[in-house]
Amino acid sequence: MATDSLEPAGVYFGTSGGSLFASANEGEDWSEIAQHLPTILSVETMVVGE
Repeated sequence: MATDSLEPAGVYFGTSGGSLFASANEGEDWSEIAQHLPTILSVETMVVGE
């Protein structure tokens, strides 16, 4: 799991089944943003152009 430095914070997590989920509002709502990936062991974030 990882968070970004935006306000409100984005939260991201990956699963052992290869899905990546994201929330742009500190975990209130979630979207699956990628699927069918290999097992996700780590997630990192970077804000570009802030």
